[in-house]
Amino acid sequence: MEFIQYDTKDWFKTWFDSPYYEILYKNRNEVEAKLFIDKLIKLLSPNKKSHFLDLCCGKGRHSRYINSLGYKVDGTDLSERNINSLIKYNSEKLNFFQSDMRKLNINNKYEYIFNLFTSFGYFDNIEDDLLVAEKIYNALKINGIVVIDFINMIKAIENIQRSQIKKVDNISFKITKKIDDNYLYKNIEFCHKKVEYNFTEKVKILKQNDFIDIFEQKKLKLI
Repeated sequence: MEFIQYDTKDWFKTWFDSPYYEILYKNRNEVEAKLFIDKLIKLLSPNKKSHFLDLCCGKGRHSRYINSLGYKVDGTDLSERNINSLIKYNSEKLNFFQSDMRKLNINNKYEYIFNLFTSFGYFDNIEDDLLVAEKIYNALKINGIVVIDFINMIKAIENIQRSQIKKVDNISFKITKKIDDNYLYKNIEFCHKKVEYNFTEKVKILKQNDFIDIFEQKKLKLI
């Protein structure tokens, strides 16, 4: 039996690049993405010439659907595996590229930036969160809008399910959750093909006032 355990500090570099991440969250599919984006588009009423950035685009389900509605979309993700699977879709109005969101180097380009499926609060240092906010500000056009889809931490803490077994594609994922003063942790253990894996998701406990504080420091205001 082989055992693989990954470091929790930069957990997002290995977990998001793993095929098992896709298996565990396979319910987050194109149908779910379509329903979510339809609600956002109805709320925002963007001009058809609007340019979108899907920041931390994952497997590109949101990017591709927004593009299918006629909008120009760029999608970027840290995972080379994700981007390598998406570049075949690149066209005049759809472009996928690999990037760390802390190193995004784009100025005044987008009317809308979407950061979806809890893709914020991964870093140990608040300076990194502030750097992401600054990169977002720089990439937005004047009066541009960023939409952040983040877990409701108050509800998550109140209703935390400490342990569960989730079976997907004949893999039994043992999921255990815990919290401390700063982070929500989700430990994911499973065995596949006689190899035992152990991953840990670690997300900063951020509430509305924390987001206001981070983004107002970088000239963005909650609407």
